[in-house]
Amino acid sequence: MVNWSPLPVTVKKRSPWVQVVGHAGNFQTGSDGRLLKKYCECEQQCFLQLMSDSLRPFVPGYYGVTQCEEQDYNLMDDLLADFDSPCIMDCKMGSRTYLEEELRKACECPQPRKDMYEKMIAVDPDAPTEEEQAQQAVLKTRYMQWRETLSSTATLGFRIEGIKKSDGTCNTNFKRTKYKDEVIQALEDFVDNNMLILRITNNA
Repeated sequence: MVNWSPLPVTVKKRSPWVQVVGHAGNFQTGSDGRLLKKYCECEQQCFLQLMSDSLRPFVPGYYGVTQCEEQDYNLMDDLLADFDSPCIMDCKMGSRTYLEEELRKACECPQPRKDMYEKMIAVDPDAPTEEEQAQQAVLKTRYMQWRETLSSTATLGFRIEGIKKSDGTCNTNFKRTKYKDEVIQALEDFVDNNMLILRITNNA
């Protein structure tokens, strides 16, 4: 079931959208402090559950599905709308970054991808197997599992994808940030070592 928003949606031109990582074109800046993200049913169901969950205070408000320029979008609060020069850290949460359905499809109908192979060798030229090197392609699930073991997804249950500082500098070089001390260092750098913002305890 799709919930359509009765709110009129227009795309603002005055404030450029800043995307640190992820698929380009997935977001549009809406009006009244709202954000449009390209529609995904799984994401919609997740937001609907979160709206009545104890995690509700920590996630953007969700306003259903709307349409802009003949494309469906999930409509949510833009948490950065009231900031002039925000610092942004993009994290991918969870100890696994793919769905069971994706794994099943990969087993039933393997579709090696050259773009995933290129991403893999850009980080580690020796990572592909001999078969993958011959094909110059890897399965999406294989690539994602490899990324998990390479990063803190496997060790801490989340990983840093990218950081944008208020001065506009952007860093996405966190693919090998794996261990707790490395993640803590990245967090300290993110807040310019301001311990009033970030409190780190030895038993965290």
